Formats: sequence, C-alpha cells, structure tokens
Amino acid sequence: MARRPLNGYVLHPIPKERQPVLDRLTGASRRFQVHALVELDVTTAAERIRHVQPTVSWTGFVLATVARAVAEHPEVNARKAGNQLLFFDRVDVGATVERPVGAHVVLDIAEIESADERSCAEITAELHHAKFGPAPAHRQNGMTAALVRLPGPLRRTAIRLVATRPSIAATFGPAVGVTSVGMFTHGWGWAIPVAPLTLIVTVGHVAERPAVHHGQIVARAMLPLTLSFDHAVIDGAPAARFTDTLRTLIETAAVLDDVEGQHATDHGRRAAHEHPVTEAQGHDQ
Repeated sequence: MARRPLNGYVLHPIPKERQPVLDRLTGASRRFQVHALVELDVTTAAERIRHVQPTVSWTGFVLATVARAVAEHPEVNARKAGNQLLFFDRVDVGATVERPVGAHVVLDIAEIESADERSCAEITAELHHAKFGPAPAHRQNGMTAALVRLPGPLRRTAIRLVATRPSIAATFGPAVGVTSVGMFTHGWGWAIPVAPLTLIVTVGHVAERPAVHHGQIVARAMLPLTLSFDHAVIDGAPAARFTDTLRTLIETAAVLDDVEGQHATDHGRRAAHEHPVTEAQGHDQ
C-alpha cells in the first residue's frame, strides 16, 4: 500500500520478491571481482543463427556456448564455501529473465540444468518459457524458509555464515550466470556482481563495427561481452584461458555444429530412403 506524505512524493514498500536480490548484493559487496571486457567477431555466428532451425536467440546461443566453455574449464564451475572450494559435477547456468506480471515486470532467474549438453534451440525455448510461461513456485522450505523470516541484518549475517558450509552452499544455485542487456542497449553492459555467482557473463548488443579482417578494415558483426570473475575462486591465468576458449567457440559458432550435423544426417537418411542404393550399385561405385 503506497503512502503519500505531504511533501509531494509517494512511498512504496520494497517488494518482498526484491529482498533476495538485496541480500545477494550485500553478500557480493564482500567479494573480489575481476572484469574482462571482450569484443567478439560474430559475423559467422550471425549468418548461421539467421538460417538455423528451430529458431535460436542470441542469449540462447551465448548461454549454450558459455556452458561448453565451462565444461572445458571445470575450475570455473566452483564456489567458495568457507575455507574450501566446492566444484560442481554438472554445468548448470542461471539466466536472468524479465517476466511480465500484470502491469509490472518482475526479474526472475531461470536455471538451465546440464546446459553444456543442451542445444541452443532447447535453451532458447526454455528461456522463452521462463519469461512467458507460468511463474515457478520458488517454494521455500527448511532452513531457507526460516532465514527469510528473519529481519534484514540478521538474515544477511545468517546467510553469510551458513554459506561457509559446503552442503548448504551447494544449494545456492549455479556458480555461472548469464544476463543479457543487449535488448536494452546498443553497446556494452556491466553486471553488478551478485553472490553466489563465480562467473557472470553480460551479453551486450550485436552491431556492425569496423574490424581488421584478412588485413582489411571492414564492417563486421561484433558482440561485446563482460566477464566478471570471483577472484577468490579463479586466478587470472585460468580466467584468461577460459576467455580464450569462449572466444574461439563463439566466433566459430561451434555449438551450432551439432544442429547442422544432425540436419545433414537426417537429410542423408531421407535421401537414402527415397533413392535406395542396391548392393550391385554399391559395388559399382
């Protein structure tokens, strides 16, 4: 319920669904973040995404590619829990989505499980469902339900303390997150570090920019990314190796090879069925 004081402004209470975000921001203020700003040539990827079926979004493409890169560098898929490092054995990735609720827009998190084993189209469809489908329940039970009932300062202190226990830290969601600001801007984007993410990939806006290609300055489709690492978990050298792998995978659109390879296989099967090769013809060839 809004209150209208006498001085020409309106007061609204902070929505309850905003409290977890504030708690995570408070936790992130105690972290040591390292940011890498990279600009990738996605001319090849843009052309392939334009023609691939089923439809693939840029966020789905980047998220799937990030997951493949994380699978190659498992040291990124970790979280600090007290004096220990917790390494996940499955590459789950969290993605921020804006869900329309009546006249308002609510920020929500979609968790893509085993994202390194999912196609771009599958991830794109899941993100679309997370945005426009039925709202998830986000049921709270056990210790989580008890924590959210505490006053703010006590709640945040309790969360910080229980996060030192690996069995509880493992329940805080993925260590890797992807957030897309490309739909809101025509340039770069910076994500505010949010605990307990170890790696945040912020996707900017794809636009044509001058670039050197085969010794010539030409217009190329460029994608700006901001990679934010928790330096308490990842050192500079592993972060650089991960970034290099991610660059290669995105610029070659390697994650789309599976889809196109499957289409080629399906086409070959149909052709073989429609025009079978006899045993004699096979020997003649």
